Amino acid sequence: MLWGSRSAVGAWYDPLAVWRGWADDVTGEAIDSGHFIPEENPSATLAALCRFHR
Repeated sequence: MLWGSRSAVGAWYDPLAVWRGWADDVTGEAIDSGHFIPEENPSATLAALCRFHR
């Protein structure tokens, strides 16, 4: 799960806790961006995806 650290998602919710209601193995992090993560911070998005797919 990725979300923008400057978006409303992290301010309104605990994104990982919400998704753990549906899945047992949930990982993720906030990316320094607003709502459009890949467009606003493509390098951090790619790095997070690469870590996930190792």
